[in-house]
Amino acid sequence: MISFLWQDRVKWVDYLQKMSAITRPLNPSPRQLRPFDVRKDLNAVADLVETCFADTLDEDGRRYVDQMHSAARNPSYLRWAMAVAENVPMPFSGFVWEENGYLAGNLSLIPYKYQDKRCYLIANVAVDPAYRRKGIARSLTNNAIEHARKRGIDEIWLHVRSENEAALGLYQSLGFVERAQRTSWEIKPRSQNLRTSQTRIEPTGIKITRPQRRYWDQYRQWLRDLYPPELTWHQPFHLTALRPGWIGSIYRFFTGNNIKQWAAQQGGRHVGILTWQPHTKHADHLWLASSADDEGRVIAALLPVARRQLARRRRILLDYPAGRAIFALHDEGFRIQQTLIWMHL
Repeated sequence: MISFLWQDRVKWVDYLQKMSAITRPLNPSPRQLRPFDVRKDLNAVADLVETCFADTLDEDGRRYVDQMHSAARNPSYLRWAMAVAENVPMPFSGFVWEENGYLAGNLSLIPYKYQDKRCYLIANVAVDPAYRRKGIARSLTNNAIEHARKRGIDEIWLHVRSENEAALGLYQSLGFVERAQRTSWEIKPRSQNLRTSQTRIEPTGIKITRPQRRYWDQYRQWLRDLYPPELTWHQPFHLTALRPGWIGSIYRFFTGNNIKQWAAQQGGRHVGILTWQPHTKHADHLWLASSADDEGRVIAALLPVARRQLARRRRILLDYPAGRAIFALHDEGFRIQQTLIWMHL
């Protein structure tokens, strides 16, 4: 599972965050499950990721693997990773499976907090295809659960690609329950024709305006419903940064957030809001919020305006609940990158 990537930082080091660092040594044996050691395992895990996810690696994934190899040659980074393990929301703790000196499996643990709860996200679970169906993934996951419980962690989460039925079955058998499905949508404006599908229905009676401060309570409720903190803590999503008016402006000034916003108004009421936020040199984010009843018309009204103004951007991502607004987003040129099932123990 290589799905937790490039969502929460702007520097190259973020692409190295899929690794773990627990330094307690164990005596070598022909077959063993042991803590990840960043000093000696980084290159091997990078190779494992490339082998296991060759069919699903996108440009971010390939960049991720390259950065892992680069990090393995950076002693300063390795020392830093070891020093902050278990104390920052990055995957610097976890476990590997080794057989006769070959690293055949990996699991990363990401500690984080939301609403004062101490949590772990199980991520980057990978087993070499030649070693599958031997219980390695189950052993890694059980060990991670035991590790979290010993540390008194309040909640354990994971996410898995929707098409990975084997992993989904494994996690269900261990007690994980599906809580949500999220789809990552992608558009590359530079390569898109601004004309949309011939089947696209133009919204009627919708006026595009700037978001207004007096509607913030409604905007905030939509945003909280669509981007709950337990599913978006790792993304560059901050409600205050999206707030219209002077409070949001001051926050954006001191945090360096540069955003564009559009609101949809119909019949004297605001029915939706769209925010563009640059994130890294490789991708930007859109945050879309409206009621479920209005989202199709809101998308048809707001996204063409945003696309014209963002036509020079290289790549834009939109995270949205799975199964919603599929045809509307396709009509505006977006394509599905992946759908993740979020599960909770």
